[in-house]
Amino acid sequence: MKPMANDTKPDISTVVVQTASEPKRPEEAKEKRKRLKIIVISVVVLVVVVTAAIISVVYIVGKQAEDTIKTAWLPYKDESGQSNSQKVTVTSREEKFEIAGTGTAVFDFEKSLLAYKPDKMSKPTCFLTAVNTSTLLSPEKLKSLLGDKTVSNLPSNTSHHAEYMSSDVVVPNKDFLSPMSKELCKDTEVVWMVPKPDCVDEKSMARKKRACYYYYYCYILYCDAFYCYYECYWWLVCY
Repeated sequence: MKPMANDTKPDISTVVVQTASEPKRPEEAKEKRKRLKIIVISVVVLVVVVTAAIISVVYIVGKQAEDTIKTAWLPYKDESGQSNSQKVTVTSREEKFEIAGTGTAVFDFEKSLLAYKPDKMSKPTCFLTAVNTSTLLSPEKLKSLLGDKTVSNLPSNTSHHAEYMSSDVVVPNKDFLSPMSKELCKDTEVVWMVPKPDCVDEKSMARKKRACYYYYYCYILYCDAFYCYYECYWWLVCY
């Protein structure tokens, strides 16, 4: 008896051959990382530069708007009622009053300081005084007053009077002064002035054989229907 033939074909397994890619060379990978790093740094630097430029522009524009200067002429009447005119320059933080032949006053609203430079002194000097600027017209209110033409027709009335005298202390460094104060006092000594005690006057100083002079400036506070009211600052200076 013949053996039965096996018609079943043998299993032929499918062999999948995977081709392995050639590994990248270390130099190429390093170069790619370097290029990527340069791109990232460039983008960061660009963002920083653009941001800084935007901030600078916003600051400059805001600063210019804030420091808008207004200049005008305002009537000036001293305690004796004598009339004069003064050139007034106002920024957001300072007020400057120039009276020809008398002197110049600068009020620094940021530091609450008053710098006054008389015109007629044998030795040019600036008086520096701490003042309460909250009792004065703010720069914005003063700008509004500059457009009031009725001010020139009203008589003066002194509502406040403050006296100061030299402390004999010369301010060694002017860097802290406001821009207008620094410009006013750039070629002069700056002497710190203090409130004058009631016991000190010209006669008491004369007994010490010192020649004394008063210098003063009157700041306009406000006007009503009848008067313009002033705050006057007096400085006693003895030599």
